[in-house]
Amino acid sequence: MLKNFFDKLTFKPDPIRLYSSGISDVGQRRDHNEDNYLIDEKLGLFIVADGMGGHEAGEIASKLAVETIFNHIKKLNETYKQKSLNNKTETTEIIHGLLQDAVEDANNQTHCYNLAKGLSEGKGMGTTVTGFLISSLDGSGIKKLYTFNVGDSRTYSFRQGELSQLSTDHSHYQLWIETGKDGPKPKHNIIYKAIGPWRRIVAEQHTIPISSGSLFLLCSDGLSDMLSDKEIRQVLHTNSDKSLNEMAQALIDAANQAGGKDNITVVLVKP
Repeated sequence: MLKNFFDKLTFKPDPIRLYSSGISDVGQRRDHNEDNYLIDEKLGLFIVADGMGGHEAGEIASKLAVETIFNHIKKLNETYKQKSLNNKTETTEIIHGLLQDAVEDANNQTHCYNLAKGLSEGKGMGTTVTGFLISSLDGSGIKKLYTFNVGDSRTYSFRQGELSQLSTDHSHYQLWIETGKDGPKPKHNIIYKAIGPWRRIVAEQHTIPISSGSLFLLCSDGLSDMLSDKEIRQVLHTNSDKSLNEMAQALIDAANQAGGKDNITVVLVKP
């Protein structure tokens, strides 16, 4: 019932897969998929979300977040473009504002749902999200990658055989590493940021130049928990002469062969 209700409120655009590909797989251990992703090449928007909260709730949270961010950016993209042209405001600042507003919109909707269920701050369904917008609002024609993420779903770049993580994991394990590994080692999957459980959320954002030959990867932790960065790099390198869809499937297959303990979602983009 809840799924049908949210289906009526939101919609997923038909993707035009010309320079991108996305696959979501339930994995080997789960009986349902709480991941969602979005590909919109016309808008230049790509998102992966990994829901939390158990059967249906996690799926709803990730679906609602993806579609709310899409609808927000599609609606306001032209408004922000005119603002950039008319006021000559720094383009990066304009786009960062647009993306943060979109993430806040998704968070507000999910958080209000949790409050309506009588759940306290930090409780209820939620979702991680990672994505980027390929855009040039200043009309120069020079496009850049504007990344955003909340939680531990990741964005990578792959170029000339090198894999680089562009996002930052909002996990206690990552904090433990950054603070010199002080104290007991936390579990990898305990995060301190997600869309939904908390009233206020700030997305991590970066601006990345697009170099010739670059390939960008979005994934849920169902991939990055099963494969190390070295293993992801090796799969991409081994399949670099294949189509994006074949490369995405190779990553899914490798994660499943490694145990497939979670849902696995992969989006590849080669601008």
